Amino acid sequence: MRVVVVGCGAIAPRWMRAIVADSRLTVAALVDPGAGRARALAEQHDLDAAVVPTLDQALVEGVEVAVNLTPPDLHATVSRAALTAGLHVLTEKPLATSLTDAGDLVRLADRTGRRLLVMRNRGNDPRFARFCELVRAEGRPPFVIAVDVCVELRNPGFRATQRLPVTTDLAVHAFDQTQEIITAPATWAHCVETPIPVLGAHAAITNITIGFGDGSLVSYRGGYLGPGLRTPANGVWRIDGASYAARWEEPQPPQGRAISGASAHRRGVTHLVDALHQVEPTAWPTTTLRSIAMLDAALASAVAGHVVPVAAIPDQP
Repeated sequence: MRVVVVGCGAIAPRWMRAIVADSRLTVAALVDPGAGRARALAEQHDLDAAVVPTLDQALVEGVEVAVNLTPPDLHATVSRAALTAGLHVLTEKPLATSLTDAGDLVRLADRTGRRLLVMRNRGNDPRFARFCELVRAEGRPPFVIAVDVCVELRNPGFRATQRLPVTTDLAVHAFDQTQEIITAPATWAHCVETPIPVLGAHAAITNITIGFGDGSLVSYRGGYLGPGLRTPANGVWRIDGASYAARWEEPQPPQGRAISGASAHRRGVTHLVDALHQVEPTAWPTTTLRSIAMLDAALASAVAGHVVPVAAIPDQP
């Protein structure tokens, strides 16, 4: 399948390593308003690909897939344009920054018969999956979950100019992961994100609390901070139930042995490409839309300064 990669920033090399290693994919074009970044990426991977500033200029005959690696606030616009042009879409998380946009994209993909697939590298992480298996086997909801995820981000890229960068770009990982443990829908969210300019233009810490229909509660603290507060990429997870408690922090194996293998992004890209080749139609993405519903409410709460209800996800078409 011939692929157009839209966005050649800091995350692009992680995707490219997986894309060029997959014999099912050929990169036809790299799209970025900064031609230098696109050319550098092409040279790094020895690609014979066009370098163009807009998606429209990459829509040549034979192109089947768009890989959307743009900043989060552009995800919906770029994915919509690609689907409308008849392309399948693989996109970085989040699918969109509002539930309305996310639902519209899902329905557009359904109408056009295209696949719309979202990166869930943390939600699908095999180490985290083993932790979830332990919790589901031994515990019963409702759960109280506390998560700390603090990242030292040396190359902030677009995040330096983005409003609410931690909530928009980092917290969605935890929203994906939480659903592997709590299956009830979220009902309310409260979010406060505080910039920390002394550590950089992108530095901030966010505190998000989410309530769920079964009485479960998630308390998330995330940040783009310095090395002193850094946690493992998957964070530090602590869970309490009525008669059960669990804790996990990489690299400690939840069930007694470490899991090695390909990088999280390479596994994630391969999973998405596998889904492109499935004969069965794409299932209604309840988990993805629930994550966006939580993100939507958290962003609204951060702006409003109070608790905001989490909207129900759209009905399946």
